[in-house]
Amino acid sequence: MLNGISGRILLLLLAAASAFGQDYKPEAILAAERGLSEARRQNYPEAIKAYRRAIALEPGLPGVYLNLGLACFKSGDFQGAVNALLEADKREPTSQTGALLAMSYVALGNNKEAAERLKPLVAAQPGNDELAYLLARAYVRTGQFDAAKELFGSMLARNPDSGEVHMLVGEALDGSRETERAIGEFETAAKNSPTLPDVHFGLGYLYWKRKRYADAEREFRAEIHNDPKHARSFAYLGDTLIKTDREAEAVERLKTATQLDAKLRIAHFDLGIIYSDRGLDDKAAGEFAEAIRVAPNDYGSHYRLARLYQKMGKRSEAAAEFAIVQRLHEREDDQPLIEVK
Repeated sequence: MLNGISGRILLLLLAAASAFGQDYKPEAILAAERGLSEARRQNYPEAIKAYRRAIALEPGLPGVYLNLGLACFKSGDFQGAVNALLEADKREPTSQTGALLAMSYVALGNNKEAAERLKPLVAAQPGNDELAYLLARAYVRTGQFDAAKELFGSMLARNPDSGEVHMLVGEALDGSRETERAIGEFETAAKNSPTLPDVHFGLGYLYWKRKRYADAEREFRAEIHNDPKHARSFAYLGDTLIKTDREAEAVERLKTATQLDAKLRIAHFDLGIIYSDRGLDDKAAGEFAEAIRVAPNDYGSHYRLARLYQKMGKRSEAAAEFAIVQRLHEREDDQPLIEVK
């Protein structure tokens, strides 16, 4: 979705920014034109260098900050994009600048700022489903589920088969603890768009929360079929296999998950339990410690590690962990989908 919108903005900018006028330093104009040329060839690092040289020579050159921001966005330097686009917005606010700035904030995970930037754009272009989708997504990511739901009706009226929108509706419903309705939306999304990234994982996770483990397993495997490096699917598939008494395969899936993404708490936690049950205390302690590193306030990991240290005769370490346990309140595992780790 982001790439599609930014691609259209790029075409608009390249078509509009080919002439800078005659009142600026020739060296600055040449540098800016070189930046445009490199951007057309998708050589964004060189485009960025050229734009920055143009700015150093002539900070007032029209459109140069906007084009610099776009080149940074395309190269994956989203903070650089924000810095350039804020300057462009200060000099000459446009809808293109606003949209690209919002997308840069989305890419940085700053959904609160993205929503603030997107609201006036969506109000000015009520039929623009791409911008409406980004705003709804930002609302969901910041827990503003009611605001997101207000956008869904018109979006689905215009595109009732959109897997992306049904999936986003499902996330909002799950965030509002309406899990059964969320499952229905994800089922529609998976049926309409079976290769949409994360759609099978999301549906599998919702089944997992409802202890529908056969359905969850099917969906996690479907996500892995679409994306063999989908770490969360491996992690939750491993947990599902434990719950259905298939420990040997579970270990392999959990190990794969940690190799793909070392920051998955559930994978380290489950491996810790398995190793502890097998009497592999040092390995178990290492996994629980990793789970705590990822999620420092996870009650279960601290409690398991405290009991393990107690068993190993490490009294001071056990006491320290039990002290932490006393300060923590046990949390449910069934977090909303948007918070899954």
